[in-house]
Amino acid sequence: MARDPRHDILFEPIKVGPLTFRNRFYQTPHCIGAGSDRPGFQAAHRSMKAEGGWAAINTEYCSVHPESDDTHRLSARLWDAGDVRNLRAMTEHIHKFGAYAGAELWYGSAHAPNMESRCTPRGASQYASEFETLTYCQEMDLDEIARVQQMYVDAALRARDAGFDLVYVYGADSYIPLQFLSRYYNKRTDKYGGSFENRARFWVETIEKVRKAVPKDMAVVVRFAVDTLLGKDGVEVEDDGMKFVEYADDIVDLWDVNLCGIAEWGENATPSRYYPSGHHLHWTRFIKQVAKKPVLGVGRYTDPNKMLEVVTKGYADIIGAARPSISDPFLPKKIEEGRYDDIRVCIGCNVCISRWEIGGPPMICTQNATAGEEYRRGWHPEKFAKKTSDDSILIVGAGPAGSECARVLLERGYTTHLYDTAEKIGGHLNGIATGLPGLGEWGYHRDYREVQINNKSCRSADSGTGFRGQEAHRQAGHRAQLRYVFHGDELGGATGDGRPRGDHRLGRSPRGVYAFHARVLEHHAPQPRTEVQGIRGALLHPRRTRAYANYQQVGRWVQGQLPRQRRLTPH
Repeated sequence: MARDPRHDILFEPIKVGPLTFRNRFYQTPHCIGAGSDRPGFQAAHRSMKAEGGWAAINTEYCSVHPESDDTHRLSARLWDAGDVRNLRAMTEHIHKFGAYAGAELWYGSAHAPNMESRCTPRGASQYASEFETLTYCQEMDLDEIARVQQMYVDAALRARDAGFDLVYVYGADSYIPLQFLSRYYNKRTDKYGGSFENRARFWVETIEKVRKAVPKDMAVVVRFAVDTLLGKDGVEVEDDGMKFVEYADDIVDLWDVNLCGIAEWGENATPSRYYPSGHHLHWTRFIKQVAKKPVLGVGRYTDPNKMLEVVTKGYADIIGAARPSISDPFLPKKIEEGRYDDIRVCIGCNVCISRWEIGGPPMICTQNATAGEEYRRGWHPEKFAKKTSDDSILIVGAGPAGSECARVLLERGYTTHLYDTAEKIGGHLNGIATGLPGLGEWGYHRDYREVQINNKSCRSADSGTGFRGQEAHRQAGHRAQLRYVFHGDELGGATGDGRPRGDHRLGRSPRGVYAFHARVLEHHAPQPRTEVQGIRGALLHPRRTRAYANYQQVGRWVQGQLPRQRRLTPH
């Protein structure tokens, strides 16, 4: 399918300082649980997006010094030569696909708990963090201000050595540059406090020092929370927000605009239950009125028509994305090729963020089960190993996990039968998307798999592939196709992870789709006499009663009798 010509503007090259982006798609900094300590994970995940067509890809927040230590969470770091070596793997892999790599330099001040380094961080003024527990900073004197600014310079030079093309002076989320700018934090009475020019001084000086230190072929980016949502005590977009952009525009190559301070972070990482796509536009549009340099804005953009509106109406020059790039690393390429039905739309459930916030473990994604497993397991969201047998596979339950399992098996070329007592794919998710307030976008999880399964069924009409509801299966007469039936030890993989259980318990996998991929993507050899596999998966707390009803009815359908009762184990 050809791309809609209206979307051509999204693929026009755009100049950002000394760099030329190949298109307007930009992966903004976001956490994944890799940091600098897991270079393979970091490199594989970020470079997957470069392969998928993103013009520039960034690290998560990247600490400049042990005084900015976010342990127990996991940030990237540029403290020493070891970090340089580890992050170089990321930049080299990104560059292989023609994209740029960026590092988001971060000093957390009171919001960095420093549990590992045990340092006391410095701040614009002394205060206790309103976000962390029992953490505080000490007010810097003038010598200490110069010392912290030099930390940024040293980290920027390490970023250069690691091969990064862009370097951030990160000032969103109430970190140190924004603390100086904001009256909420800055209570100083010297040349770094009081008037707007004084409060902006630390940030401007730091940008100037970083720019002077790095090579001329590196772009300097500022991430700026243009409204901290604290009223006049903080930064307001029509006051200090626009003022600062206009004031520092000459020394910045790209403005990465977002919202809010750290305590109100949910207003930035907006869940779909409460905020539609493009929530940030009200604030971003003010920055475009004063910035002469390119502006990128975020807003969980997945619809190319919405992206088109953002660019053509002058709200932003570049489409920034974190969650959509996780959900579909190949989003730009699919739009470029006109494969709109193949876009794996971010549903805004924020499980990626929620999982990371509990302490920085590797993230997961409801839509993209390969996210975070690109290196460890070698998973790819768009490429699948071909089938290794001519087996037909029966999947019991067309909920989120069952339908994902069917989709991947179809990609691998297996004849696949997906069975459910309901007439529509989605399982319990159908009730959630239609019955609970604000969760309609969660239905995109179901819609993507339904479209993919139906499209692949149409392309393979002779394979017996596709979704069969209860009545359709009764009329289809498939029994003759099944060489093995549900009984005794011949029942293969009734649990979500696809591994046979001696007691045939259902529902042992809390990971849902992830667990299906562990079986399906790695194409484990089937166990003896398991050419028909009954699989029941779990995602977003499925209804136990429906899963058991499905299992009972398929058992009758295959064997002509009810299999022995199996105990359901709750998640």
